[in-house]
Amino acid sequence: MQLSELSNQGFRNLSPDPVSFGAGVTLITGENAQGKTNLLEAVALVCGQRSFRGAPASAMARDGERFSICAAIERRAGAERIRVAWSAEKGREFWRGEKPAGFREISSLSPAVFLAPEHRELLTGSPAVRRRFLDRLVLGLKPSAGDDLARYAMALRERNALLSRARRGQPMAAGELEAWTEELCVAGSALRRHRRAALSIWERVFRELTRQAGPNYAGIRVDYAAEGDSAEELRDACERLLPLERRRGYSLAGPHRDDLAWTRLGKPLSAQASSGEAARTVALAKLAEWSAVAKATDEAPLFGADDFDAGLSESWAEEFFDALPREAAVVLTTSSPAARWARRACAVLEVTGGAVSARGILRAVEA
Repeated sequence: MQLSELSNQGFRNLSPDPVSFGAGVTLITGENAQGKTNLLEAVALVCGQRSFRGAPASAMARDGERFSICAAIERRAGAERIRVAWSAEKGREFWRGEKPAGFREISSLSPAVFLAPEHRELLTGSPAVRRRFLDRLVLGLKPSAGDDLARYAMALRERNALLSRARRGQPMAAGELEAWTEELCVAGSALRRHRRAALSIWERVFRELTRQAGPNYAGIRVDYAAEGDSAEELRDACERLLPLERRRGYSLAGPHRDDLAWTRLGKPLSAQASSGEAARTVALAKLAEWSAVAKATDEAPLFGADDFDAGLSESWAEEFFDALPREAAVVLTTSSPAARWARRACAVLEVTGGAVSARGILRAVEA
């Protein structure tokens, strides 16, 4: 997939003027707080993803009420126009051309993988960060698995509501908790199978990338920490923990409690890796995600990286460029001077106060 143009109305500080992207690597430069990350975030949203910053939609709307983002993309099957809009009244909506579309359809049309400084929490952050990474991988490799993710999310929400009522001593309909427990166990079992399958595919690519990166990375392992995959095992866990769940008011067993364990030579990676090693490991993880999704789909995903060279040595940043996918759109932001990486880009854009310009920079690329 290639991203050729993007425009917006009311998104953060960005100008509404259309922005054109290069056919290969587009480098987005500028001082801090000018809108570079906002532009990449807009690309993520129109590709059917959430903000990689974890921002709520209301915070991304300039007026807190609404925004829209439109993109022109080129696929093997031809050109497409896609749009995402959010309003406080209607929430998030998507269009393919002039027709309404679901986020899974848009995600399939415009697959994308993003790397941001926030993703370094894959090693040091909460288990929720690692679960989001894993579920994003599941959706990229098998979009139909989104039905099971949504089914589990609903079962968890409803079961937690019932347990909260039980904690407060409020009555509930006979068999209601048991019904939602069964739904949670069936959907949770399916979700764990999806996660393990996706992780197995990703890990083969990741292992090869870490082997090439050198001995400090070759010993890294990533394991899915879950108590079991079967619905029966999950039922047993729910039954065992139910008295405690009633007292606390929420579910204590299921995929929402699982984690990814990152280790090197049997010890937690977070306790060993330097900041540079952590940044490089996460970059390798996201490049492995791109490669795994590309092999599983008919479209090479877009690859976006925010502040891509922060915390990296110049030699590793050069290696990062060498590792970038050749057959896809690549969008990188950097606070470094444009001239530093211009020779590596097909197009260089400068963002100032939310306005995007290529004047005086493309000549440096052509030279």
